[in-house]
Formats: sequence, C-alpha cells, structure tokens
Amino acid sequence: MAVRTLALLLLLCGFVSGADAADFSLQPRLCLHHTHEVCVLKLKVSWQQDNKVCLYKKADPTPLLCANSISQQLQLELTEHTSFELRNSATGELLAERRVKVLQVDLNASDQLLKRSRNSWGNP
Repeated sequence: MAVRTLALLLLLCGFVSGADAADFSLQPRLCLHHTHEVCVLKLKVSWQQDNKVCLYKKADPTPLLCANSISQQLQLELTEHTSFELRNSATGELLAERRVKVLQVDLNASDQLLKRSRNSWGNP
C-alpha cells in the first residue's frame, strides 16, 4: 500500500513539474481589426522556466524569442487566428501552446443591423 502511495505521489509530481509551462502568458489573446486591414497587435509575452525555452509561431521554424524567463512586448501583424508555442530550446519539446484570435469588425454591418431592428419596432 505504501509503495502504491509513493508511486502515485511521484507520478503526480511529474505532472506538476510539467505544468510549469502554466507560467507562460500572452496578452491580449484577441485582436480586432477593420475589414481589409491587417491586425497590428502589441502582444505582452511572459514566462518563467528553469531551462531555456523559445517562443514560436506555430509552423514557423524561426523562434521569436528565447530565454529562461522573460517579460517583453512584441508587435506583430496577424491576418488570422494564430497559435504560439513555447518549446524547450535543447529538446524541442512542446511545453505550452496559446492561441490569439483575430476578429474583423465591419462598422457598416452594425449600421445595417440597427436599421433592420428599428424597422421591426413598429411591426409585431
């Protein structure tokens, strides 16, 4: 019984140490832009790790940043939802992944929606 408890404790400790990547933060995680424009985002990136890690745009082999711990702002242009990966620089192991969503705002659509709703006020 004691051996099982010890094995379970060691297993849980392994999961907790892998969860250190929870110290990885991207803010904001949403970018709004007007139709036919690129989303320009000032992304605050921070993490604290024991080993040197690198931040990647998913599917891009070139790292954006590498360090053990960092708190920095990046200016990026995004055209679609983009995933960012935190990887161990020595092994390439994926430690964490965060996604930034990109949404278009069409100001003309809101005017048309408002006109439609006003037209329906007098009609049941």
